[in-house]
Amino acid sequence: MWPGIRTKWAGISTKWAGIRYKFRKPFAEFLGTAIMIAFGCGAVAQRVFSDDNSWFTVSLAWGLGLIAAIYVAGGVSGAHFNPAVTFALAVFREFPWADVPIYWIAQLAGAFVGALIVYVGNRSALQAADRTTTVGIFFTGLQTAEVTATDAFIFEFIATALLLIIILATSDKGNNPAGSLQPLIIGLSITLIGTSYGYQTGYALNPARDLGPRFFTALCGWGFGVFSRQNWYFWIPIVAPFLGAIAGACIYDLFIHSSAPSPHIPEHLS
Repeated sequence: MWPGIRTKWAGISTKWAGIRYKFRKPFAEFLGTAIMIAFGCGAVAQRVFSDDNSWFTVSLAWGLGLIAAIYVAGGVSGAHFNPAVTFALAVFREFPWADVPIYWIAQLAGAFVGALIVYVGNRSALQAADRTTTVGIFFTGLQTAEVTATDAFIFEFIATALLLIIILATSDKGNNPAGSLQPLIIGLSITLIGTSYGYQTGYALNPARDLGPRFFTALCGWGFGVFSRQNWYFWIPIVAPFLGAIAGACIYDLFIHSSAPSPHIPEHLS
């Protein structure tokens, strides 16, 4: 009996090892994104349900959560965790276009699961609270009445552009690459962006970070009104980060990039 079970388990283990190897990059993107969301949205939940957290501690948690996620998955997938980053790297750094939709699916799924983790960890408090006060735990939106949709778009655009400049600078061999310190620098940059440009919108910078948890809330009790709230705000954390990522990459390549020709600058000028 036992040898048969061991043989069957060995067969299953071997098959899974093959699947894991074949899909190791999207698996890494999935797990890394889930970890980032679990820590970041988890910190927002702590702020909602206690008086101990501030906006700075939330921003710090997002940065530290990203550092942890990069160390978990970065060596396998490159630690994009962000469809806008993946798109910009495909345009400017020859990331394979065939992998772009695979990464996007993995990132959205990871963000969804990250929201699920936060929900499970705060289940009792979430069930006891008014859903209108807890929906902001999971996705972004206008934080005050004074912030307009135009303001939000500009903030998300600028913040994502700054993020891409930092990502490209810390990986540019012709500049001053950060090497093993890159996860720390990028994570702290997320905290810096959050404290400088994040409060008005909750700073998504990342379509998956907003859309994955938004889908989770729509399916798990808050309803599909989460897409129409604040005059259909949901499109801003999707479109603005994509445009901001392209703008940031353009700016960096135009002014700094030197380790290889930019696809948008003539080779003799790069």
